[in-house]
Amino acid sequence: MKELAHFLDRLPHLQILVIGEAMLDRYLEGAATRLCQEAPVPVVTLSQTQNLPGAAANTAVNLRSWGCQVRLFSVIGDDWEGALLRQALLKQDVNTDQILVDVSRSTLTKQRILDGAKLLLRLDQGTTEAISPDLEQQLIDHLSDRFSDCDAMIISDYGYGILTPRIIHTIAQLQLQNSKPIVVDAKQLSAYRNVGVTAVKPNYHQVLQLLGETDISQQSRADWVATQANWILNLTGSQLAAVTLDRDGAVILQRDRPPYRIYAKPSPQRRTIGAGDTFAAMLTAALATKIPPLIAADFAAAAAAIVVLKEATSTCTIDEFTAYFLGMQNDQCKITN
Repeated sequence: MKELAHFLDRLPHLQILVIGEAMLDRYLEGAATRLCQEAPVPVVTLSQTQNLPGAAANTAVNLRSWGCQVRLFSVIGDDWEGALLRQALLKQDVNTDQILVDVSRSTLTKQRILDGAKLLLRLDQGTTEAISPDLEQQLIDHLSDRFSDCDAMIISDYGYGILTPRIIHTIAQLQLQNSKPIVVDAKQLSAYRNVGVTAVKPNYHQVLQLLGETDISQQSRADWVATQANWILNLTGSQLAAVTLDRDGAVILQRDRPPYRIYAKPSPQRRTIGAGDTFAAMLTAALATKIPPLIAADFAAAAAAIVVLKEATSTCTIDEFTAYFLGMQNDQCKITN
């Protein structure tokens, strides 16, 4: 299809800014063959350790793996985990010049202990308070210098202190002066209502939080989300909302248009680590090349579907994406015919 060819041709020319919490994802893998004598817990004999970029850092890695030019804005600690994260990013050819180091912070880290493919325990650490006014100003200066030259921006806000109200206000002012596609993946989406964002990517639980609802367990999640379209778009101030529903696919909401459903392929192994980062990255890249929104959402769903089939925090290659997306199109044609 012509949109796919156009997209693939434009990818290497894109310059995309990513701002948010850069995290280190550590995977401690081994075998649990016995119980500990001190307590009835498994003893894991470690055989492998992986250090991978997570959260906003994973979003940047996805974009870079597709050939985009990426600038990642974040703050990490002056610690061992921060050094490992920078090494992991450089290994993936992601520039770390805009990642600020704060000696008073510890780097956000998620350590997962696995027995083979089975997750036994996750340990989270790192500073979650708001960054200092000095670092806040440095980020604002970097954003102000780079925003006019970028093709799009991704905001990856996990609520751990990087996206302060002042930084969000700065992004709103930059967007007002020189509008760009901005995609927001955030726990508190209402904070971006006045930014002028292009798209938001909440999951089901974030939509519940946004609307102040409890779990809608007695009806289809996709059907319920569709009925809340106006509320979701108005509360986020967005032109488009891609609500991801893991095994149930996604629902794409646009103003004055019917909801668009994307179905997930059944799979015996579905992992969600990093899938949201991949979805946001592909959606942004596609919108930056002026691909129609619904096709951009299909692109994003294809990329995320590849990632959930992989181990650990992963990305998809362009070849994998192209093959999967064309397969999706062929399946839709068969259903239509």
